[in-house]
Amino acid sequence: MEIQPGKVVELAYNLYSGEGTDEDSLMQKVTNEYPDRFIIGTNNQVLPLLEKNLLGLKQGDKFDIFIPMKDAFGERNEEHVMDLDKEIFVVEGEFDDKVIFEGNSVPMMTATGERIMGHILKITEDKVIMDFNHPLAGEDLHFVGEVLLVRDATEEELNPKCGCGCGHDHGDGCGDGECGGCDGCH
Repeated sequence: MEIQPGKVVELAYNLYSGEGTDEDSLMQKVTNEYPDRFIIGTNNQVLPLLEKNLLGLKQGDKFDIFIPMKDAFGERNEEHVMDLDKEIFVVEGEFDDKVIFEGNSVPMMTATGERIMGHILKITEDKVIMDFNHPLAGEDLHFVGEVLLVRDATEEELNPKCGCGCGHDHGDGCGDGECGGCDGCH
């Protein structure tokens, strides 16, 4: 069975920065035990050029796909590094140092309510300096791997009731507490 829109695929791969495949440029390793699994053509979190290059491959096929930075996550933008007032991280009168510490990544909300991840670069006396660039921004990406599975997606997979995968119909969105497993992130 060939990879085409509407098919479930499972991939194992090494993701490298740049064109090489040496250990120094290895950024991520996705194994057979914990493969990357998605439905072709339905997941806006999969790079379009990666999906395009997977089309036509079959289970057992190897792939070697290079995606230039402009087609991946773009350039790093220094305007996405922000100094935030430390006060916004105060919980019950105390600065939340159990969650807010240098090197940690935490979910934040934009002014329009969009959830984004911020990486904490530095904490000063009154500021938390965070980077909201995608972690792979500024990188050419090189995927080297194997197609582990190709199958038809089920009707439930193509039309999930809830973005968290719990199977409940949450109406306007997820996170109403009905399923217990969703924190409203979708």
